[in-house]
Amino acid sequence: MRQWALVTIVAAVAVLGTALSAQKQGQLFVSITADGKAVEGLTAADVTITEDGTECKTLKLEPVNWPTKVQVLVDNGRSNTNPVNPLRDGLKEFFTLIPDGTEMSMYVTAGTPRAIVKPTTDKQKLIDGIALVSPDGGAGMFFDSLSEAAERVAKEKTPSFGIIVSVGSDFGAMRMLDREYQKLQQTVFEKGVTTNVILNVGGQGSTTGGNQVDLAVNITKLTGGRYENINSANRLATLLPEFARQIGEQIARQSHQYRITYERPGKANERPSIGAVVRHAGDVHLSLHGNQ
Repeated sequence: MRQWALVTIVAAVAVLGTALSAQKQGQLFVSITADGKAVEGLTAADVTITEDGTECKTLKLEPVNWPTKVQVLVDNGRSNTNPVNPLRDGLKEFFTLIPDGTEMSMYVTAGTPRAIVKPTTDKQKLIDGIALVSPDGGAGMFFDSLSEAAERVAKEKTPSFGIIVSVGSDFGAMRMLDREYQKLQQTVFEKGVTTNVILNVGGQGSTTGGNQVDLAVNITKLTGGRYENINSANRLATLLPEFARQIGEQIARQSHQYRITYERPGKANERPSIGAVVRHAGDVHLSLHGNQ
């Protein structure tokens, strides 16, 4: 059964100013699932890579079983903690639903930003740490916390897939320099960091969205993440579990995939459409950096 899929990277190239035509080799990650389970046994003969419809020579196909690491950033300011129980209930269900063995960590971003639970695969430590997420009257450091989380991924010494979940708000002003914003974009894109954002918009002390909303929309779109805006902390009790289920499916896909190295066309387009014909039964998932 022949399956095919197409990934377009025009938007990413335009944002980051990357000239792909200077690269002689390209990479693509592919995974196949059937009935929700990963399909294994893919070979180089099963895959044909194309750029703008031009067939490319496959140089290498290798299985990738990198771990996924999830960082949860919690704005514990007034918007998300009045009342606080929906946030705490949502976090508990979130950590419970994430697949066992996944490394997770939790940080608060208002008041004195800090790690509440450092990276661990022990769910009980994360659940116990939720009680330490206490309300604070200050504004959450939305941009700074995202930048710091991205840098933590960039400093990883061994290959892994990074996922960020930011529970933020539009309370307080947000300032960022253009070069800092470009650096954040570059890091999350090149490192394949899926960035998800829940933004409490219009709550107490709201600045009516502004830069926070723009950043949240852009960064989630760039990384294939999910963005949701809410206007009440009560929604966190049910929305965080929704995110956990979606992330669980992503972890299952990207934990069993293949990295394909191929030879790019001689006169490659700077903004190509990259696709793959996969001769194997199942649902095909493609990505540039493995964040399926």
